Amino acid sequence: MNIALHHFKLVDTISKEGTLTKAAETLHLTQSALSHQLKELERELDVEIFNRKGKRLHLSEQGYRFLRSSEKILAELRSLEEDINNYKNGKTSKLSISMQCYTAYHWLPGIIKYYKRRWPDINIQILSDATRRPLEYLMNGDLDIGIIRTQMVNTKIRYEPIFEDSLVAIINKDHPLAKKSVIEIADFRDEELILPLYDPSYQDTPVIESLIQAQQVKPKTLHRIHYTDASIEMVSAGLGITVMADWIVEPYLKDRNIVTRPLHHSVGKRSWYAATCKQTPAIQNFLECLKMYFSGADMTVEENEGESILIQHTLGKASSPISTPKYGRMAANYSAVGDTRNYQY
Repeated sequence: MNIALHHFKLVDTISKEGTLTKAAETLHLTQSALSHQLKELERELDVEIFNRKGKRLHLSEQGYRFLRSSEKILAELRSLEEDINNYKNGKTSKLSISMQCYTAYHWLPGIIKYYKRRWPDINIQILSDATRRPLEYLMNGDLDIGIIRTQMVNTKIRYEPIFEDSLVAIINKDHPLAKKSVIEIADFRDEELILPLYDPSYQDTPVIESLIQAQQVKPKTLHRIHYTDASIEMVSAGLGITVMADWIVEPYLKDRNIVTRPLHHSVGKRSWYAATCKQTPAIQNFLECLKMYFSGADMTVEENEGESILIQHTLGKASSPISTPKYGRMAANYSAVGDTRNYQY
């Protein structure tokens, strides 16, 4: 059968309006054109869709059957159109996110909470399995946004600057290095150095280890510890020194026998980026929320105020995209890292 979409709309409209005149007005057609389309359909089906009684049209038995299909098809088309419009406007979609730092997962929920208030139908998935290889997951299409500090030269990946942090040395208060105002790489020679685990096969050697190797500085012992709180406790107990981002260590400074000292300015600064391969509305909206968070915008405002702030930020009226993390807020969201799994929000 050669049945087109306009035939379903035609039968649905005539059944609602009752006459060709009213149906033609609703469909913005001439009565002659509408009558021609109806005859075309009945000729194609070889049955009468409507019984004519004066100016009124009444559905035949086969007409009722055709109408039931029309209602289902038109409802599905309306649903499809709504879904596509919502997707284009960033209201519905799936979003997978990963960080290149386990500790960073503790400030991410605050951003997700604000984002979900604005776009509640976006299904957000945190892929902690991608933490060690976020760019690999991104290139394979398994990740939408990677919050990373290590860039890969690839024309398919777009990098948005998000924030900057600084590496600091964490030292026991009684350690001789605690008297120095700035720590040099050479100061790690013959020290008990505590550094996190990393995957050498990913060719992502941490900057401190690269500098230690380049300057041929040999620590007394190099301890590999996965958990932040365990490293801090070892330093507090006088069992070594470690290096972390300033915002990571900030919550630990109170009531512990440790101090922080900045590394030399040539090695201390790090830039973080949001890496993406696709540019969907849902991704763009999440990037704006990231920039808002690190620019210090109030993410706890009421919905109407939040909409105003988001619009202003999108137009470039908010702070610069790269900014220093707000330590108080990040500290409040921080807790010790346990066994990180995939979580749905």
